[in-house]
Amino acid sequence: MASQPITLLQSKRQRSPGTVDGVQPAGTASFTRFMWIFTTLGLVVVIVVIGFLIGIVRALESIDDGLATASNSVTGATANVQSLPDYIREINSALGDIDTALKPIPGQVAGINDSLQSIRDSARRVDASLKDTSRSLLDTSGSLVDTSGVLGNAARTVGNGLLTGP
Repeated sequence: MASQPITLLQSKRQRSPGTVDGVQPAGTASFTRFMWIFTTLGLVVVIVVIGFLIGIVRALESIDDGLATASNSVTGATANVQSLPDYIREINSALGDIDTALKPIPGQVAGINDSLQSIRDSARRVDASLKDTSRSLLDTSGSLVDTSGVLGNAARTVGNGLLTGP
């Protein structure tokens, strides 16, 4: 009966080629363990790289959608776009016209200033003349009061003479 348990043990153990009584040599076990670790790490690296690549693809798709939208917008704006050098030339031309229109202003300001000085001098002369006229009118007013009294007396005298008759 002693041989039966050995055969049962041998039948229960899995036999792989190169094993003695189902036990692998020490070098083969460490190589198998190394292969499992290396394969597992390799799979983890592959999965991480695939994850990064999926993220990059999604980012590129988003950029592509944005570029398509921008391309459509640029195509639609083409009719309203003017090149920068042409636009600058147009602005410079308009500024040149404005400069030409503004150049005579300093001379015109000098002429306006001279005219205002002349008006001020004339106003001063008129003011002096009006002061002299004011004094003359006061004298004339006093003379008119005297003349009024004399005329009133003459009118009474003439009126009295008309009443007494010839």
